This record gives sequence, structure tokens and C-alpha cells, in this order.
Amino acid sequence: MLDGRGEDPRPLEGGGSAGSGAWRDERRVHLLTRGNVDGIVTAAFYLARMPDTKVSYVTSSSSAVDLLRRDLSSREFHLVDLGLTPKLAKTLNLKAKAGARVTFIDHHQQSPEHAGELDPSITVMLAEGASAAAMAHEHLGLNGHTSHLAALADYVEYCPTIRLRDAWRAHGRARIEEEARVLDFSWRLQVEDDRFRLLAARRLAAGAWPSEVPDIMRRYLQVRNEGRWERALERIRQRVTIKHDVAVLDFGRRKPSLFGFGSRALVAVAKEEECKVALLINRRRELSSVSMRGVVALDPAETSASDGSPLNLGRFVDGFTREHGVIGGGHPQSAGAKIPTRCVPLFLKEIYGYV
Repeated sequence: MLDGRGEDPRPLEGGGSAGSGAWRDERRVHLLTRGNVDGIVTAAFYLARMPDTKVSYVTSSSSAVDLLRRDLSSREFHLVDLGLTPKLAKTLNLKAKAGARVTFIDHHQQSPEHAGELDPSITVMLAEGASAAAMAHEHLGLNGHTSHLAALADYVEYCPTIRLRDAWRAHGRARIEEEARVLDFSWRLQVEDDRFRLLAARRLAAGAWPSEVPDIMRRYLQVRNEGRWERALERIRQRVTIKHDVAVLDFGRRKPSLFGFGSRALVAVAKEEECKVALLINRRRELSSVSMRGVVALDPAETSASDGSPLNLGRFVDGFTREHGVIGGGHPQSAGAKIPTRCVPLFLKEIYGYV
């Protein structure tokens, strides 16, 4: 875990190891968010407002719980883009009761269900149809010099917002799409590299476009020059199956590399095939992961947030996992879950019928 300066802040108590001990950092504010474009832009907004913010990129609500339990020194916690679960709510309540200020910002559909479990002292901001970064931008009251970044996050998160439309008008659709691609491609070069995420966020905090940040452009150009996007598309085209307007990429134990693109490349192939949904399945012996994306237009002048369709992938996944799965949820056009592998055929049958 790296801090907002790209450094490891973890001098440990009691001589523990970095992977297990509690750590101290005298800075007050701690942001926990995801490591994708939404999270990088969110971190940029917090660093713009509070330059000494500690930033931790986590992969799930469960990993956020583990990190919160180890942080004994922060007095202000902000969680952005992490679906609320009972365990996370309980952990946040303990922080609040210990005197910490807690802010929870999210756009996952599962979060409102558990919002009532949060302590009344916790600041809660929940919404659908916009990126979590855009919600953080509003919460922080930032001015216009970073608003274009919120539009980039909306674009990457498949959110056809009025903000995105206004950014297209102000800067041109081609530039918004290209800048979003630059940032999205850059972090996928090495998906475990949190140091890059933090350095990129700090430079974006000044209001720069991704293409104006040398480290971001260097990585983007490397991804492009190595043909990673095209190679990912070709591997998917060779393996994808199309049924009932669903493009399915079903991996067994031997998963070929998609060069960090995964669902995003699958969406591109699904769009080529005129499908409505892209579904990625990673099968394991006991549990399998499923990830779905809607294939929708992004122009707010042409489509609503639901694309004029009753499809709501987040609610579909939430309903399925309540009965058959372990955990799942998401947004109308983006959702994921862990389900028992024996339930994968049933999942496919139900999603085909749903679509």
C-alpha cells in the first residue's frame, strides 16, 4: 500500500511485518478506493482538495475492511466506489464510534440496501447513473479545472450523463474518448502498480489531461506499440460464443492473458457482434467469477442511463446471488459476482432469458 506521495507509509508497531502489522501515519485523511480509472480520478480529486491525503487502492469491500482494521492513526476516512456490505458497515461504525469522521460515497446498487446499517454520524452519498469519481467531485465542491476528469470517468464507467454531454460540447467528443482511452490503457500495463496510480493521480490533481502527463503517455504508448489491445480483441474473437444477444467468454483453469483488458475488450467484441450484454466467466473448482457489461450507446442525447431497456445487470446479479451465489451486485450496465461453479449453467440460462 502506497500513500498519496507514492511512498510506503508503514512503520510498524511491535516489529510486525508489512503484510500483517498495524501501521501508523500521522496524516489525518485516508481515502480508500478502487484501482481503475474511476479510482485514479477519485484520488486526483481528493489530492486536489487535500494534498496530504493517504490513498489506498483496494480490490473489494473485504480488502477495505482489512485495511481499515489495521489503520490505527487516521482520524478521517473516505470510502469511494466500494459496495456496502454488512461487514464493511460494521467496520465503518466502529471507526465512527471511536471518534473518526467517515464519508461513504458509492454508486453500486447494493449499497442503499445496507445504508440503514451505518451510524448516523457517517456522511453518506449514494447515487446511480454516474461514476463514483464524479460523485466525489461534487462532494468535494471542486471547481471547473478538474471537471473534465469527471467526464472521463463517466465515459469509462459507461455512464451517459449530462456532464459527459457537456464535456463533448466543450472539448469535442473525439478528445474525450481519446483522453479516456489514454488513462484507461495506461494503468493496464501493470495492473498491480499502485505507485503509478498514485503518481498519476497527483499530476491529474493539478487539472492536467492524461495526455499531458508524461508517465501516463509513456505507458499508454507502450500498450499501443505492443499491440496489446488488438491482441486481446483477437484472442476474444477466437474464443467468444454468441447466444441470445449475449457474448460469452468462458475461461476454465487455463486462462489466456488478455493483457489487462478483460471485460473492456469483451465489450468491444460484443459491440461488433451487435450483442446487448458481454459476459466474462472465470471458472474454478468451487467458485467462479462472473463479470457483465451492457453494450450501450454513451451519447446522452441518444440514450437514457438504462438505454431505453429494462435491462439492469446489477439487479439481475444481486437477485441471482441472493438465491444461488456468494456475493454480487453492481450498476445497471456493469455487474459482477462470485457464484458456485455448479450454478454457472443456471446463471447462463437465466441471463439468456433475462436479456
